[in-house]
Amino acid sequence: MIEIGFWIFYYLLLMTIFVRAIYMVIKKKQVALAMVAILLIISVPMVSLMNSIGRPLDMNEFEFLAREFKHGALWAIFTVAGYIYLIVWFLFSFKKITSFRI
Repeated sequence: MIEIGFWIFYYLLLMTIFVRAIYMVIKKKQVALAMVAILLIISVPMVSLMNSIGRPLDMNEFEFLAREFKHGALWAIFTVAGYIYLIVWFLFSFKKITSFRI
């Protein structure tokens, strides 16, 4: 039952980030960063899914991703970096940036 809750949270978060990115593009705010987020929302779960299909039966997706990341698999590095970008971008997309001060 916990797995179902995780997947519901996961897909709701991805949908929320996707809607936020579309909103940012429409409002012409942080367009380049929002477009990167849209591309990552599409590509990261697909890359992760495609590479997790052949995982051992005794491992869940997260354990397999962690193992492959430790071994330096490019798909795992891309996946982790993509998820980090999405979370950081989503959190910072709510912060209004009016000017940069040095």
